[in-house]
Amino acid sequence: MNSVVSRSVPVTLVLVSYNKADVVGLAIESAASGSVPPDLIVISDDGSDDGTPEVAEETARKVGITCCVIRHPRVGIYRIQAMRNTCAANALEGVVYLSDSDCVFGPNTIETHCEIHQRFPMAIGTGPRFEYLAGTSGAFTSTFATLEYSHFPDGIHCVPVGANISFRKSLWRELGGFDRAFDGSYGMEEFEFTERALREGACAVSDPGAYVFHCPHPTVFGDRLPLRNMRVFNRKYEADHLRDEGVFVRDRVTPWYWSGRRKAPLLGAQVELDDEWGAPPGFVPPIHLQLSRTLKPLIEPVDRVIASGDPKVLAVLDELVHRTLDTRMLAQTSPSLVYAQELQWITQHLKTRKELVEGLREWRECAIAIERTLRAKSTHDVQFGAVPTAQMMSHVRSA
Repeated sequence: MNSVVSRSVPVTLVLVSYNKADVVGLAIESAASGSVPPDLIVISDDGSDDGTPEVAEETARKVGITCCVIRHPRVGIYRIQAMRNTCAANALEGVVYLSDSDCVFGPNTIETHCEIHQRFPMAIGTGPRFEYLAGTSGAFTSTFATLEYSHFPDGIHCVPVGANISFRKSLWRELGGFDRAFDGSYGMEEFEFTERALREGACAVSDPGAYVFHCPHPTVFGDRLPLRNMRVFNRKYEADHLRDEGVFVRDRVTPWYWSGRRKAPLLGAQVELDDEWGAPPGFVPPIHLQLSRTLKPLIEPVDRVIASGDPKVLAVLDELVHRTLDTRMLAQTSPSLVYAQELQWITQHLKTRKELVEGLREWRECAIAIERTLRAKSTHDVQFGAVPTAQMMSHVRSA
């Protein structure tokens, strides 16, 4: 792929920051070392007091990229819509690539975003968002279903994530920017912006080569529930975001990805992805993807509960099946969905130790039998037919 073609218009990397002096330099260095570095970096800083703007400016000088830091006074939280609008207003005429100051970019991320807008002038571009398991490098996993989205041919408003979204400045201007109605609360601004763009004829294009790595850290503002902004979105579009997103993931994205379909990156073979998951080397699949191949992530914690009976071990299983695992991302025809739901029922309804252990033993016996079937099938075959749990559960639930 000829990078000159992708650089037919300038690209501005836009970052928002608050007290990210420890990682903002990594973000800028990774952008500069990519196959297509940005022509300009614009950073909107929300009153950092740890030297973030100075680190950003020094790093940009070192790598030879013009950097404009816009310093905002610290007057409140969740002003990301206003900060992003400020950045976009100061961007060059061309592609605006919006991310966060705690993200590290892949070697072809910015070039892939440029290629998206070369091929689709009216596009909202995005790609997977990965999460380092620790620190700022090393093994990583995927967040929500962004990896699966990147291999699905179509997109709706929930596909782009705010730490990995691009658009042409002309589209941002035409739409009037990010909606300030979402200021003061968390989330949904990128979904609303995308929905508005789609209604004006744009398309959501996600590519597996346009990935970013987020560096894990404690949240600055504690629990960030988007419920208020979700209500604003639903009223504006007479929609139900959670329902629409769930249907999209469950009925379209998950069956497509689990069946083994993998979208080729727009940049072709220069983007290095593994064959099994369609992710860069070093990828550690989250539990919902592991369950497309094996029930072991469920069987092993059940084994530990049966063996020990320790309430702390049971709490780990409970956390896994009730909070960590999002069953919307399990294929509807797969044993993993059925067995996860049965584990949820067992851990919620069987209260005494005897009932719980008996229920888990019966669950495990059936799960082991299905695990043998899984090994005999194609790794991408999710149509397993009847799953022999109904008889087992009728007995368990009569306990």
